[in-house]
Amino acid sequence: AQSNLPDRAPAIPGDRFSVRYLMVIAPPAVRGSSLPAVSFAQSVGLPAPRLLTTMPMGGTVGTQVEVKISGENLDDADQLAFSDARITATRKLNAAGQPDPDKYVVTIAADCPTGLYEARVMTRLGISSSRVFCVGTLPEVMQTKANTTLATAMELPLNSICNAVMTQRAVDHYVFEARKGQRVIVDCATRGIDSKLDAVVIVADAMGRDLLVERRGGESDGTVVRLHV
Repeated sequence: AQSNLPDRAPAIPGDRFSVRYLMVIAPPAVRGSSLPAVSFAQSVGLPAPRLLTTMPMGGTVGTQVEVKISGENLDDADQLAFSDARITATRKLNAAGQPDPDKYVVTIAADCPTGLYEARVMTRLGISSSRVFCVGTLPEVMQTKANTTLATAMELPLNSICNAVMTQRAVDHYVFEARKGQRVIVDCATRGIDSKLDAVVIVADAMGRDLLVERRGGESDGTVVRLHV
């Protein structure tokens, strides 16, 4: 018997697949034969949507934050959902009132506990893999321009969180003001927020001379430097 099954698309190396439907065709039994009809099945796979980044990677309790997402196979991305109902998202609209691609306005309720939550996006291929979204009480800032030299170092206030992306094959510079007698903790969160970065944190003085260097990343969450001025 001739089958109308569609040809299966060739697999792409590294693609992840999920079974969408199963087609079963039972050809008629051969006349005069006692052999039962044989059923043939073919699975058709579609690429799995993967959410790779949210920027910023979190927000402050009781605030709204604009989040941009990126990933793989996120065609027609629609709803951005979180693992707690107290974190909600709506599509960001452009000047024409149309949804801005890959951008959302995330609202974090005032009664949302601090901690790590999962973010996922709905697409025409189904729901994506998850990424960590951090909720805290400290004010957050975001790196918006290159800071690969001392002259372009990004100023950070104490008791704040900076969301940033490392520059490839370069050193990113940040500057903060400390006073004598202060105890300052620099925490570069990586593994705890789904990052694969192995950070090297160097604390230098105003002249650029190294005071402390941490290369080990000894904390379970990332690299921490404790500085007593």
